[in-house]
Amino acid sequence: MNGKKRTLKQIGLFLLYTFSITWFCWLIIIIGNRYFNTLWYGEPLFWIPMLIGGFGPAISSYIIYRQFKEDFAEKSFVKFVFGKKIDKKVWLIFGLFLIWRLFMFWIAFGIKNPISILYILISLPLLIIGGGLEELGWRGILQPKLEKVINYLPSVLIVGIIWSIWHLPLWFIKGTVQTLFPFGLFLLSVIIVSSSFASLYKYTNNLFFCVISHAWYNGCIVGLALYMGNNGALQLNFNWKVIVVFSIELIVSVILGIAYSRKKPILS
Repeated sequence: MNGKKRTLKQIGLFLLYTFSITWFCWLIIIIGNRYFNTLWYGEPLFWIPMLIGGFGPAISSYIIYRQFKEDFAEKSFVKFVFGKKIDKKVWLIFGLFLIWRLFMFWIAFGIKNPISILYILISLPLLIIGGGLEELGWRGILQPKLEKVINYLPSVLIVGIIWSIWHLPLWFIKGTVQTLFPFGLFLLSVIIVSSSFASLYKYTNNLFFCVISHAWYNGCIVGLALYMGNNGALQLNFNWKVIVVFSIELIVSVILGIAYSRKKPILS
């Protein structure tokens, strides 16, 4: 088997494992809701299939690592996750990324209550488990494997689309954050974030920083973007500032990603 076919096989198996694990678990919730009046959002039992499903990309990344271990330079899965080197430049890039993320949500949605920032920090460990670990699959396996087959920008676009489709069952589960988004808008936002995380991974070579950044992003959404409406339901306020800050992020991340992929890193 030549290198390209082997890479395509890894991509195919990763997607098969990921979607099988996730959609099976989330389908259990949907069936429980619709036919057995159980597993409603927020119930203790709900979180078992919900979290296992969310672990789909992480579990699949480990399976692929073990199944094709000879294709990975790292001698252990821990090394694969934490990268090879964390110097001052890497910490600076990571820190600036987190500051930008908070700043963009602050500009777009405002901070009506300063305690929201404290909420993000306190809930970060839970958000890492319930979202951040997805990065082991999306940025750890799918993105770099696709880049071996196609160019950087198309691979970012494809990862964003696949990542969005992976979330689809959540629109059939009442109470999830995804139900607040039209799918088209969610798809666009995920493609933008996919570009950002891809660039971050290139410049830091550290998957765990992507994990934390993903959790930080989710925390900013829950802590700053969502609010309780008059009807007691969570709501999201879309406005022109949201479009501006996400457009800026897309442009900058694309420029940085292309620069790195051409072996001319701007932040060198």
